[in-house]
Amino acid sequence: MFPESSIKNIFQHYTPKPYGTKPPSAVLVPLMEIDGKINVLFTQRALHMVYQPGDFCFPGGHHENDESPEETAIRETYEELGIKRENIEIIGRPDYMLTKYDAYVIPFIGFVKNTSLSDLVLNKDEVEKVLSVPLEYFLETTPKTSSMKFNREFASDFPFEMLYGGKNYKFPQMKEEHFFYDYKGNYIWGLTAKIIKNVSDILKQNDK
Repeated sequence: MFPESSIKNIFQHYTPKPYGTKPPSAVLVPLMEIDGKINVLFTQRALHMVYQPGDFCFPGGHHENDESPEETAIRETYEELGIKRENIEIIGRPDYMLTKYDAYVIPFIGFVKNTSLSDLVLNKDEVEKVLSVPLEYFLETTPKTSSMKFNREFASDFPFEMLYGGKNYKFPQMKEEHFFYDYKGNYIWGLTAKIIKNVSDILKQNDK
């Protein structure tokens, strides 16, 4: 049995995190000044990739070894775009994102310094191209909104007998809202669109 003092000590020093998810992934929202305007950099996933080929996203991925989420975002940015750590100024974090796939993503936002688009070295195994979009586009544009519904499939041994109503149990409808941006024929959607919308919402809510 845990004595009261031990229980108090454990929870007073416990850092909460999403329960029942995979280890977090991390991405960087890279900001770069181009022709006097702040731009957001996106990578297009290589067209030969098995999952989500051609989607626009932010550099990032799963953590390795004991690295922190910030270190993950920076390492992945270097591996995908060739931007070195000393040229990335992390300025903070927008909200983290929970997904419907038992994972959550921690975004960081940072300025890319002493680097131009021509300096980028794309990892062609992962990146098809880089897209730069003026930040003001997201501040001024309302994305198209739609939703995706999810159907349930139950394992053969699912214990319906433990639910009130059994197989007639009233499950809530599962659906996910999505945002869609169209920038000159380049479509940004999914988790990436949620992250950049969150960034722009934070900026607009705090605009003095």
